[in-house]
Amino acid sequence: MVFKAISTIKIKVEVKPVVDNTIFRLHYRYTYTIYMVCMLLCTLYDAIGDKINCISGIDSDAFNDVVNNYCFIMGTFTVDRLHGVKMGVDAPHPGVGPQQSEEPITFHTYYQWVPFVLFVQGVMFYVPHWLWKSREGGLFKQVIQDLSVRDYLGHNLDNYFNREKGFEALSKYINHHMDSHKNWAYSFFFCEFLNLAVVISTLFFTDWFLGDEFLTYGVKVFGMIGMDPENRTDPMSYVFPRMAKCTFRSFGASGTIQIRDVMCLIATNIINEKIYVFLWVWLVLLTTATSMYLVFRLLTLLVPAFRRFLLQLLVKPQMQADVATVMQQTSLSDWFLIYNLGRNMETNVFSEFIHYFAGDLSNSTDTLPMDEDKIMPL
Repeated sequence: MVFKAISTIKIKVEVKPVVDNTIFRLHYRYTYTIYMVCMLLCTLYDAIGDKINCISGIDSDAFNDVVNNYCFIMGTFTVDRLHGVKMGVDAPHPGVGPQQSEEPITFHTYYQWVPFVLFVQGVMFYVPHWLWKSREGGLFKQVIQDLSVRDYLGHNLDNYFNREKGFEALSKYINHHMDSHKNWAYSFFFCEFLNLAVVISTLFFTDWFLGDEFLTYGVKVFGMIGMDPENRTDPMSYVFPRMAKCTFRSFGASGTIQIRDVMCLIATNIINEKIYVFLWVWLVLLTTATSMYLVFRLLTLLVPAFRRFLLQLLVKPQMQADVATVMQQTSLSDWFLIYNLGRNMETNVFSEFIHYFAGDLSNSTDTLPMDEDKIMPL
């Protein structure tokens, strides 16, 4: 019963008539979900203890709470000179030790902003899909009617035996609305390129957010895996230090300003470092896959012969003449609509429709050939 229920859910998800593709879904479905999960993980302080715990040297819970909150809000810092030195000899922890006069240090003030940044970036990955759905308005679902693959599942064969009526209605719609789907098609193309813009901007913004360390973060992390643990410098300890310094100033009993140089354990960075290693890998792979797919999209936009080849892949081999007839009298936007119809129809049904539509175009006297090379802007 369990496997039967799972298979039913899978069929409903996979055969739903859609225009978007796997790369598009990687952005608005999977990447969005990944960012939301990461946002929740970095806020689960109960799983790792206190988000920050500083050693103040004062035996007072109230005072220690103030120090912890202050250092978390105002940020901690590490000494640049003490990164890469031998731990336990030159420094107790990477970047932690005495600071010499005017010595360069690196402040770490980002970790309280990590959940907010992850949330906003996750939403940005969903924006292109939201723009497309608001622009699409359910047009494709209305056009395909009952001719999609899912309508031939199960035991109801009424749609199959009445498919001629569906062919007639669909053929008339496309024939009488030639070249009227420009905004619909080009909106989708725009959202595809917007996906690439979002993922690239996310890479560079994250790099800026983490102090220009993110773009090379994954390379450094994987590069040190095979090194000797005693002699290697962990790049994660530089970007996400587990131990850092904080300067806290307060008044003494006589009113004199007392400066305490405290050492803080930043437990939240234990999760942050793992999150951003995974995000680095995911964003690099997503950027690569999106870029490669947009090369494919450019070919469909600029090369009519490639569009014809793609349409031929969706029909039976003997339908090449019908495909040629359809391509001669349809524009880029019409091809995009017909191509997505083929992606969502069963091969035999779509082949029958192409044959029917080609015959309808041949007998039509009120439809002029369209210029397939013209791409109108949005």
